[in-house]
Amino acid sequence: MFKTLRFFSLSLLAVAASAAAQENILVDIKDVHPQDLEIAGFSLSEDQSVKIEAAGAGGYREDLIAGAWILHSLSRKVVWSLEDAKTSRLTRELYEANESVKLSKGEYEAYYSFYPNYYYSNGRRGFGDVMGHIWNELFEKDYSYNKSAFKDLKFIVRGKGERLSSDKIEQAQKRFSEDALVSLNGLWDDRYERKGFTLEQPMDVHIYAFGEANDDEEYDYGWITNTKTREKTWSFKYRDSDPAGGARKNRKVDEVISLPAGTYAAFFVTDDSHSDGKWNSPPPYDPAYWGLTIRVKDASKKQYAKTYDYQDAAAKNTIVDLARLRDDEMRSQGFALKKPMNVRIYAVGEGRDGEMFDYGWIVDAKTHQKVWEMDYYKTDHAGGASKNRLFDGAIKLDKGSYVAYFVTDGSHSFMDWNSSRPYDADRWGLSIFGDDADFNSADVGKYEEEEDKSVLARVVNIRDDDRRRTRFKLDKDTAVRIYAIGEGSDSDMHDYGWIEEDRTGKTVWEMTYRRTEHAGGAGKNRMANETITLKAGEYTVFYESDGSHSFNDWNDDPPYEPYNWGITVYAAEDE
Repeated sequence: MFKTLRFFSLSLLAVAASAAAQENILVDIKDVHPQDLEIAGFSLSEDQSVKIEAAGAGGYREDLIAGAWILHSLSRKVVWSLEDAKTSRLTRELYEANESVKLSKGEYEAYYSFYPNYYYSNGRRGFGDVMGHIWNELFEKDYSYNKSAFKDLKFIVRGKGERLSSDKIEQAQKRFSEDALVSLNGLWDDRYERKGFTLEQPMDVHIYAFGEANDDEEYDYGWITNTKTREKTWSFKYRDSDPAGGARKNRKVDEVISLPAGTYAAFFVTDDSHSDGKWNSPPPYDPAYWGLTIRVKDASKKQYAKTYDYQDAAAKNTIVDLARLRDDEMRSQGFALKKPMNVRIYAVGEGRDGEMFDYGWIVDAKTHQKVWEMDYYKTDHAGGASKNRLFDGAIKLDKGSYVAYFVTDGSHSFMDWNSSRPYDADRWGLSIFGDDADFNSADVGKYEEEEDKSVLARVVNIRDDDRRRTRFKLDKDTAVRIYAIGEGSDSDMHDYGWIEEDRTGKTVWEMTYRRTEHAGGAGKNRMANETITLKAGEYTVFYESDGSHSFNDWNDDPPYEPYNWGITVYAAEDE
């Protein structure tokens, strides 16, 4: 009986030894350095339970400074994380997990991140700042100072399979996006990526995106635009995203949306910190896919989706290029349309709290009417500092001549930023493109200011402390249009014009504050644009300015038509 039991026990030991011999150490991550992300890969040849030993650090689960997780390479799904595991306290600083998890056959990626300087707390000062100060004291001067407290950080996985080399890990990561329609992922700091795509028929697409955001603002984010309507069909928003693992500012979108047939452009932008390869706090669970990936849900429809270079498509239709403006600069460019057409306006400037500081506008050269302006409430965040604003939209313009303007103030402009630059810094200013599918550059001509035969008198480009006059004569009673721009405040005019009848010396028209309206730019810029009837006779037009704020010497934002600072009289019947 004893011999039988002894033989049975020896057999069990042999079986156990044989099973143990078949198990390999698939992941062996130890001695992790601060501000480090370690990656290992392994492949399982069959479905099985793998054994996991992991030790992490952090006082609160939502503020882990050292954590581990496993991703299924093909699906990009998290199959295990230390954050969700059953743990026990190992030391005052560390806790550990020892458990088995069932995994299916396939390839996996194991991650371990250690960020003791992590103090991000949903973008606000609070407990996270205190934690950051403590960890900075421990690690900033000498990482080895308290190294003994974290010597037991580890991540070990045992199972029946094999380890993957770094090349094979990279190959496994890329399989998810090999058949993707758009792959703007693995992005670093200060990137502005875009890709165009067309759908020949309506279809569902899978959006897989990782970015940085809090409940106030997005910092690393993307969007999809219908290039014909200029409408955003999808955008990365904090409220529509989910936690992505790691720091709470890491956000994820994993959803399917329906898009009609059409032409689209996908964008993704990053600011100057916290991105793939240079995290400033715990990275997301899928760091390799920081950015935007778009896949056609039904693989059989992939043949009806194609990509194109979006940037080149816009540049070839350029009508106006007022970009790369510096501080205290004002530039303009005229253009003539030989037929009505849709134009796309792309403007990047500076604004805050409902007001624009670097901005553009377009004026009808004949009527002097503003046809478009860069309104703060019609702009979006342009990446970088929150004051960077973007307008990207389309309008229809009639046949005629136009002048586009862009003005900047004394700070924060191209190549001289006083805070984070926008993602499309080279476009700081105003650009206009032909937006019609049949756009032909021959339909756009150069704007040349021709002599306007309806002009009876003109006194413009008035400078400081100036007083000028000119005369005109009417052979019959005539309707005249008076267009005047000047300076006024508190119901008084400081730069203004008037008209006197020569025979009587009587003032027949005067630019009073009450008969003016805002002329664009600073609130004190005032404009009169009205039609009156004058009797046959001779008249003198006067204009007078004070010692500040005049043509090319503005002490505040200029008006929409700075070159017309002064007064012009037109024969209305001839217009």
